[in-house]
Amino acid sequence: MRLFFLTLFFLASASCHAQWKTSIGINIPPIIAKSAEISSEFSRHPGYSLNLNLGNTFKTGHTGLINYKVYDGVSKRRTSGTFLKAGARLYPTLISGKQKKNYFFIGAYFILSQYRQTALQRELSEDLEFSDTYTPISRKGTIVFPAATIGFQHNLTKFLILEWGVQKSFVLRENNYLGRRDRNYQPGAGSAQSDPFIGYFQGILSLKYKFSK
Repeated sequence: MRLFFLTLFFLASASCHAQWKTSIGINIPPIIAKSAEISSEFSRHPGYSLNLNLGNTFKTGHTGLINYKVYDGVSKRRTSGTFLKAGARLYPTLISGKQKKNYFFIGAYFILSQYRQTALQRELSEDLEFSDTYTPISRKGTIVFPAATIGFQHNLTKFLILEWGVQKSFVLRENNYLGRRDRNYQPGAGSAQSDPFIGYFQGILSLKYKFSK
């Protein structure tokens, strides 16, 4: 946790330094899950950068692109919350300092995710059958977990950058899910059901504006 806040402090200081270049954009894939994510990047060398993303999830019922409808007695799940991602990227082909139009990146984040969830649950009787009675249930909390990214950037113009790739999150959360774990959405990470084998995969597709100095 201390490292996370030190990273935030360093990012804030970097953005105020005259020699740092800044780009800001919107990540589009989370919109599918009623999430808005603003991404920002700070760099003073082409080969590496610091990243800070902010976002919010608005009462989503998203369980992933691959929806395995295994009935667990829970229905009408809705997840809201805010998230913050702080981390760094490495651009291996730009380490020499030579500018290129297209290049790939690898990176890592620490994600601070605050979630609020509600649902309806049917009671399970002694003969292992669900009753017709629905009970409102809820969960909430705040967690920190790591994530890794890989992707590509393309300089479309002097000021516009197209970015695409994937993010894999490693969600470490207490067992306070609503029903099955893989059907719970985590703000900033996505759903464990987005990929049946790996889980918590989320796309990156962003158009960034680069501020010149």
